[in-house]
Amino acid sequence: GSMSQNFGRHPHGFYALMEMVRDWVKTLPLSGEKAVVGVNSAAGSEKLRVALVQFSGHPEFFTSGEIVNSVAFPPVGVGAGGRLTGDLTELSADVDWHEANYLEAGTYIEKALVRAGSIFKTSSPVDGRKRVLIIITDGQIQDEDKLAAARKDLDGMDVQTFGIVVRRTDQLTANDIAAEASLKPITSDPHDDHFLNLMIDEIPEKALNGICDPNGPWGHLIVDQAAIAAQTQSQQAGVHRPCPNYGDKVPCSADMGC
Repeated sequence: GSMSQNFGRHPHGFYALMEMVRDWVKTLPLSGEKAVVGVNSAAGSEKLRVALVQFSGHPEFFTSGEIVNSVAFPPVGVGAGGRLTGDLTELSADVDWHEANYLEAGTYIEKALVRAGSIFKTSSPVDGRKRVLIIITDGQIQDEDKLAAARKDLDGMDVQTFGIVVRRTDQLTANDIAAEASLKPITSDPHDDHFLNLMIDEIPEKALNGICDPNGPWGHLIVDQAAIAAQTQSQQAGVHRPCPNYGDKVPCSADMGC
């Protein structure tokens, strides 16, 4: 969504959110893989890759009745070029590009979901990574009646879809309730487990930072519980494995679209 209003201490919600994303990716167990064209991960790949896609819309501009400018991502040659990457330098460049190319109006998401599907299709189905999509908006989705095909495509690839509605105050407004009603049905089942309604400063602690924590609100749905159990058995046997902040590099292995 546009997120152009002030959110508490943040004069502009979109830029505050992008800086949170910039800080968040620095904490992730990234794979180190750079973005490339085509299916770009092999069996046995570990750790995370991330892609960033911006959605919005300008309903005042129409071409043959279709809304334009409702999805944005860096061109090839800039950052990850709208593709998955496990390289922090590319992700930082992506954040820079999004901050410089902000879509200012509307909450149209169909093209962004289609783009997310295209991104996930470059992730090898045999590399062991889970596919995770996080949708963040502050407004009601305005094309929710056009999302069935894109949603079905994501489900067909076993993409776990999470949603966050960002509210401006600690009190729910009619706008927050409308946004929640439109976003929650797009998330994976059970919807209540894949959805959060948060103030902007709550997003890191209550959603993003726990994405690799098997005890976190979403981490328990993403992290490979079987791998965690195997790791625990190894530790009990006196075998210590790496990445203590995330349990292990294998359990938190995913491709994420945000």
